[in-house]
Amino acid sequence: MAGLLALCTSCSKGDDTFEKEPTPQQPTNTTPPSDTTPTTNNDNNVSQTKRSAEAIRLLDYLKSIYGTKTLSGACTNVNWNINEAQWVYKHTGKWPALNCFDFIHHPFSQVGGWIDYSNTKVVEDWHNKGGIVAMMWHWNVPANNGKDYSFYYGSEADKTKFDVRKIFDDSSPEYARMIKDIDLIGGYLKKLRDKGIPVIWRPLHEAGGRWFWWGMDAVACKQLWKVMYQRFADAGIDNLIWAFTPAAAWQEPYSKGFDWYPGDEYVDIVGMDVYNLSNANDCYKLDFKFLQEQKPAKMAALTECGAVATISSQWKAGAKWLFFMPWYDYERTNDPTSAAFNNTSHSNASINWWKDAFSCDFVLSRDDVKY
Repeated sequence: MAGLLALCTSCSKGDDTFEKEPTPQQPTNTTPPSDTTPTTNNDNNVSQTKRSAEAIRLLDYLKSIYGTKTLSGACTNVNWNINEAQWVYKHTGKWPALNCFDFIHHPFSQVGGWIDYSNTKVVEDWHNKGGIVAMMWHWNVPANNGKDYSFYYGSEADKTKFDVRKIFDDSSPEYARMIKDIDLIGGYLKKLRDKGIPVIWRPLHEAGGRWFWWGMDAVACKQLWKVMYQRFADAGIDNLIWAFTPAAAWQEPYSKGFDWYPGDEYVDIVGMDVYNLSNANDCYKLDFKFLQEQKPAKMAALTECGAVATISSQWKAGAKWLFFMPWYDYERTNDPTSAAFNNTSHSNASINWWKDAFSCDFVLSRDDVKY
């Protein structure tokens, strides 16, 4: 697309292009949300002032299959599409059960624009055909150069020094920006709530790796999660099932990632993002078993993966994930009409990998989802 500015899209998982937005207006009301602890729903072990009937039904379904079945999942190609899922279907005849969308382009979304998150048709269609909806948010903020956007923390011009600790300072521009963005994304999620669509919601992911701005301070990141949670609850956004993905910085133990964990009452699912791990026993010991040991009361998911052991071998080793989701291959699935789309190779999960998964009776496709 002509005239776009190149920026990163995720942690070493590809690049895309962005348009520059006008300078955003700060919200007029930056009163901090209440710090009151939400009412605990003891049945689900999660604090919720309220949860929609659709979200309860989905959560109950997830709990009913956990340990005996696993949901196949596909990631959107960058933002607001089902290209990866379509590629899997083209070459296997089966749709993944789950599709994960990303609000990565939120600074550029506008009605009728090249990206328009208020147009939820692609999400509605996926849901109406029986698919489970998941969403994440690579949270772009102004980059250091003053003209671009980034979610990577650093001193380079194309990264950001945005200070997550300002979540404690309601008079700061950073606080105003965070609240503005939370309310913006909340508006999109509320549209889905109004249409009866529950969402597996995975914000502030991989914070402990400290490559994203929201992860640069554990105490502040936990506060940001709680502010988001409470602000959504106050707005009646009750269609969410919350997923937390830890990470650890270089040469730190995995367990360090749980320093960013906001608390059991704010989380339904814990997950791991796993790349370049071809040994199934390692996938079990280092990742699945690790999550079970850290949070035995929570369901464990393979929230991202790429170049990992086959699902059949992981399951046999004991890694009985709630769901799995390979990351996208931008060049492979960016254009469903291209010759590249006909190729069965993939930087994260080839069609042979997918065929192995779908050959397992415990792996659920979209047609198998019943809740």
